[in-house]
Amino acid sequence: MKRLWFAVIFLVLAGLMCAGEQIYIDNLVRDMNTKISAAEAALENKDYREYEIKTAEITKLWTEKNDILYAFGEHATLDTIAVQVRSMPYGRGDESKELQALRAQIYAYYENEKISLSNIF
Repeated sequence: MKRLWFAVIFLVLAGLMCAGEQIYIDNLVRDMNTKISAAEAALENKDYREYEIKTAEITKLWTEKNDILYAFGEHATLDTIAVQVRSMPYGRGDESKELQALRAQIYAYYENEKISLSNIF
């Protein structure tokens, strides 16, 4: 009977950890998308000072969150995102395309990490 309680407690803890991971990733993706959209809007308005501020915010957010992401996320995808984030504000004239690529990488990471039957089996 004691083994049964241990198994139940373990399953509950595992479920809570999975739910916490999903909430953490959802919040990160939402915040990153918001900041990327703000940077894109600054580019469209040709407000390069605001663009630099927004890209600095993206970098700061990533720096704050990436250590925890590396604890439970796929490292190859996170490394790709980290390179993209750390190479901002780009300055090669294709900033809009780079921001779209960053958004696509973050979305791909989200799709790979979200709780779904295809990701479990």
